[in-house]
Amino acid sequence: MKIVIVGAGLSGLSTAIALRKFIPASQPIEVKIYDNTNLDNGESTEQATPKLSTSRLGAGLGLQANGLRVLEDLDPALKQRVFAAGFPCKSFTWKTARNWLLGREYVDVLPISRPFLINCLQDTLPANSVVYKKVARVVTRQGQRPVIQFEDGSPDETADLVVGADGIRSTIRGNLFGEDEKYRPQYAGVCAVGGVLNVPLPKHLLDNPSMLFHMGATGVFGYSGLTQSDKNKLLYWSVYETDLPSRNLKLHHDKMIQQLRERHGDWSDPLIRQCVEKANLDNIYPIFVMPDLPYWGRNGCVLIGDAAHALPPRSGQGASQAFEDGEALALLLAGYLEKGRNMDDAVSRSILGLYEVRAERVRAIRAEAMRWKDPKMPMSWLRTCGLYIALFVLVRVKNIVNYFRRTKTWNVRDAVNRYLAC
Repeated sequence: MKIVIVGAGLSGLSTAIALRKFIPASQPIEVKIYDNTNLDNGESTEQATPKLSTSRLGAGLGLQANGLRVLEDLDPALKQRVFAAGFPCKSFTWKTARNWLLGREYVDVLPISRPFLINCLQDTLPANSVVYKKVARVVTRQGQRPVIQFEDGSPDETADLVVGADGIRSTIRGNLFGEDEKYRPQYAGVCAVGGVLNVPLPKHLLDNPSMLFHMGATGVFGYSGLTQSDKNKLLYWSVYETDLPSRNLKLHHDKMIQQLRERHGDWSDPLIRQCVEKANLDNIYPIFVMPDLPYWGRNGCVLIGDAAHALPPRSGQGASQAFEDGEALALLLAGYLEKGRNMDDAVSRSILGLYEVRAERVRAIRAEAMRWKDPKMPMSWLRTCGLYIALFVLVRVKNIVNYFRRTKTWNVRDAVNRYLAC
């Protein structure tokens, strides 16, 4: 069985690991990963006029307990390396621009460097698993195996299964759904900037590790530690409302810093002021979300991760849901092969099964994240006060809801086993 994964990000690499683990030894498989960005010599972050980027690299992310549980299933040693490299936190802390506490939402989350997480995943796979070549198109026809075509004109390849793990601007999704706007990512109206600052972590972060979110009239400023192995690495980010910038827009570092200072320069937390003064910004990250798709795949080709269901950052579940997708797909395919289904039938049933097992869960996570609408910014003093009151109440309600949800943890293996048993 030949499986081609398009995209060597979180979803693509974790899916490759899951396939290699769960597909029965009686079914030899070849897993190839194609990606168009070599992490060793990819885009420079020291350009004189950095360009707008929607790159999957970024600075960091928050990995929640369900994502770590998937990594444990895939490889306990991988999970241990990832956990040791992150900055384990027990809560989200919400504050005002004047540094007044609004509340703490108690949740296990692991801020971690995205490039390091990608490297951990890649190191778990055999050497040379990733081929740095851009896929131009995947051609699918009913009753035939998908054909992968390359931008450089090299010979086409066929595969038994193609996994589109190529992110929010997915080429593979475009091949499946065409240019219909209702199946394209939608700009959420906000952008993010951020990075990592070399500065001693404050005592309150070391004593009570948390991801902090400061809310104000001009946006959100957040920070946390980046890794428990270095107490001098601070991950920070600023999220703000703006029109969608052009992808070809050249960005000037000084202007980006000036805008950051205009948004947060008078906020009270000393660490925010330090970040604003010392920030070295190189990219702007527009935030997109995906509308519901009527299916995630067909004719031997399937979408996973952001290509299928990009979630709002406030869900905190982007990476974890990508990991769940990869594990679910591998378990479904392994389950059907173990049932004696032929390869084509197993692939077809797994593509359908992935959607039926995962789509409802992803929709529920997105709906919860979208329930809180972003207010129009900059906000008046009155609207800002209203935001603070709403957050004060919402955090406490979420803690109560989360307490009762702890006994109803969604588990990939259980969900797949129930589906296969039907």
